[in-house]
Amino acid sequence: MTTDLAPFDPGDYRKRVLAAVEKRGGPEASDPFELYDLPPSDDLDDAAVAERVAEVWGAWQRQRDHPKYRVLVGLLVAQHAVRSAELLDAGRRRTAAARVRAQREQRDAVRFELLDTAVSRLVARHRGIPADKVEGLYEVGALAGLARTEVEVRLRRHRVLPGAAAPARAEVGAERRRQVHALLEEFGRLTGEAAPPTLFALLGLTADATDAQVRARTGAWRARARELPPDRLRAVVDELLVHVAELVEPGPAAREAYLEAVAADVADHLRPRLRAAVLVEDRLVAEDRAHLLEVALAAGLDPRRAAAVLAGLAAELGVVVEEVAVEEVTAEEQAPVAGAPPPPAARRRAWEEPLKAARAALRAGRPAQAQRLVREAERHAGDDGGTPVRAVADEVEAVLGEAGSRWRSAAAACGARRWHEAVEHLDRLHRCAADVPGPEGVGADALLRRARAELERADRAVADAPAGPPADRAAALLAVLGTCPGHPGATAALAQIPVGAPAWVSAARDARGDVLVLWAASTTPDVVYRVSRMRPDGSWQVLGRCGGTSMDDGGAPVGVEVPVYAVAALQGGRTSDATRSDAAQTATPPAAAASGPGAPRTVRAVREASGAVRVRWTGGGPDAEYRVRCLTPDGRWRVVGRTRGHDLEDGGAPRDGGVPVYAVSAAVGGERSAEMRSDDRSAR
Repeated sequence: MTTDLAPFDPGDYRKRVLAAVEKRGGPEASDPFELYDLPPSDDLDDAAVAERVAEVWGAWQRQRDHPKYRVLVGLLVAQHAVRSAELLDAGRRRTAAARVRAQREQRDAVRFELLDTAVSRLVARHRGIPADKVEGLYEVGALAGLARTEVEVRLRRHRVLPGAAAPARAEVGAERRRQVHALLEEFGRLTGEAAPPTLFALLGLTADATDAQVRARTGAWRARARELPPDRLRAVVDELLVHVAELVEPGPAAREAYLEAVAADVADHLRPRLRAAVLVEDRLVAEDRAHLLEVALAAGLDPRRAAAVLAGLAAELGVVVEEVAVEEVTAEEQAPVAGAPPPPAARRRAWEEPLKAARAALRAGRPAQAQRLVREAERHAGDDGGTPVRAVADEVEAVLGEAGSRWRSAAAACGARRWHEAVEHLDRLHRCAADVPGPEGVGADALLRRARAELERADRAVADAPAGPPADRAAALLAVLGTCPGHPGATAALAQIPVGAPAWVSAARDARGDVLVLWAASTTPDVVYRVSRMRPDGSWQVLGRCGGTSMDDGGAPVGVEVPVYAVAALQGGRTSDATRSDAAQTATPPAAAASGPGAPRTVRAVREASGAVRVRWTGGGPDAEYRVRCLTPDGRWRVVGRTRGHDLEDGGAPRDGGVPVYAVSAAVGGERSAEMRSDDRSAR
């Protein structure tokens, strides 16, 4: 009996498989069955497997420009032939299925270790799991990255003891709330508008929205999302709609749970502010209560929840809430009486108005104006106003301190033309500190416009990069990174273009005992090479980087054996595979491929009467220095010497047997040509 496969859904595959593989660190931390959405079963039908592999391959091709998964998909596409071959062969697939099942069991044991430890302790203590401990186990599972359903499956193995009932409504954890808040903030940055404080505000809904209203708004948003181009905004909207589907759409209970989670975050935000407001008078005066209500409403709470949060915090601190506003005082009542102190209401009004204006300026993103208003409030504040004024002054100082730090980062990013990084800092300054000028007196708005223009220019250049030969596309993308270092689109696109590794690497000692490392040039133009030497313990020591195709290692360990070397090509943050000198390879390229400055054309080696071998060559140039190497009987290359002439005598050539094979290369201006061998007749 064969295992039936569920129909393939590309959207579900992206959310379920690609998201998990990306979070785990890439395809190397996964297995081919997961990547091709197959169960690790022994009785899969060959035709069904081939069809699924083709479906997944097609899904990868369609996701190659996805803003979030394009790098991951590029790696999957590059390794498709190797990974799919194991699944398409029935025998290899069964062996791989057994291996994958064992790997997954081991991985699950690690993931569930924290939860299993907590469960085992509860079972050992209570002979079961108390019902009032179940919700706590969900939180323990969340710490290990487990979904609620995964924890539920694990808990079914044990008996739940009677006790306090577990909450019927799932709570929204702190990490989930942090993710939603970060996405809403990024949505505000990308759209250039104020970030919506909650998912309800994003959808344009109120807390009492009905199921029909929720369905209508989410349907409209999904339609709008499908019309967006495949950029970062589309990815952010897609992720927000996932949270909407799980926190808002399921029904009133889910929406109530989400709003309670928002209220908990607002309470944490207001708690220190309320404590500062009641520190002196031990009560929450009407003016401060009105301000804190405004803050709670701006954070996305409805009026009922905002009032409840303030009442709860006041009860927590044991203070009285003043429900009515301070009475208006006429001009005659404000006039001071000779010899009498000003009435308390007048004193309060003198500092409350500028303080209220300072709070409004701070919310509007004008901390410099708020600072001036706070200083005015400080001049009028007495004993009753000192505490709330200091609280607002501390907020203003914190915002100004962050603005100074962001201006320094923005200036450094602009100076280095890292426009993507600069936009992030300048956008924050535009929204939260618009009236704080930069180091040279430039406002955030003007510099933000320039940074966005440069970023858009780089975006267009990435979009216009040719899709033809990899070398041409890489050159265009490198040009973008030259004008906009760190550009995410160019970096991601460049990462999909492989860098050609050297075809061969050789190493030989010269007469001085130094080792000369020589390698073939990469097929990718404009690269540098990283040369490493293997230590006796098997680790690698990087010797350096160079733009040529040879390097002298004067620090090589003394001995008969030549160390093993590895050379990798580098370009634009990308690295090719390393080619080792002990790998099975052709020692030198054929004569027809010989190229480079001053490259020799023909090489002849003739035994002389003395027993020495005279090596002669033609071609080259007047400024070339030639290096001559001899192939030893054990297959290694020995450096005979260097000369600026066109012949060299090898007095150390073996006297028995035929004439050895020699190879000659030329170096001009630090760049070495390919070698020409004496046993190659094709160029003669």
